[in-house]
Amino acid sequence: MVLHRPHVTRHNLPQSLAGIEQVPTVRLLGVIFQSSLSFAAHVDYVLKVCSQRIFLLKQLRAQGMPLEQLHTVFQTIILQRLAYALPAWGPFLSVDLKHIIDGFLKRSYRCGFTKEIFHIQTIIDYVTYDLFNKVKASNNCLYHLLPPQRPLHDALRVRGHQSEA
Repeated sequence: MVLHRPHVTRHNLPQSLAGIEQVPTVRLLGVIFQSSLSFAAHVDYVLKVCSQRIFLLKQLRAQGMPLEQLHTVFQTIILQRLAYALPAWGPFLSVDLKHIIDGFLKRSYRCGFTKEIFHIQTIIDYVTYDLFNKVKASNNCLYHLLPPQRPLHDALRVRGHQSEA
């Protein structure tokens, strides 16, 4: 038995769509999407903006702002910029892009702008969990799109031994 790769044919756009220009990147609501489904351009842009904001933190530190307040400002102007729309693009980050972001966060810690080292995967997990917990709230407009909750069954089989409490 011989397996063959299926022949891929390119379909021409219908006449009504033929005049639409195809672009390699597009910016929607502040997130840069690429036709290759890579977010390298978005990560480059976000880190450029964050680097500019690091300059502000350097100025604040030079004027004598203590670490506690620098940490608060860092969370406000750097982490919030990184976390913006993160559930939309964060899960699609390559390992290399995650290392680049982690490197930026480690440098920020070494420079004394924050009290702890943040990791992008931890931030992705947190914001995604937070988003889905908000959707699970019954007063959310997306709640009706969720599947019905399965009932929890307490009727389990009888155990062959006594548990020690």
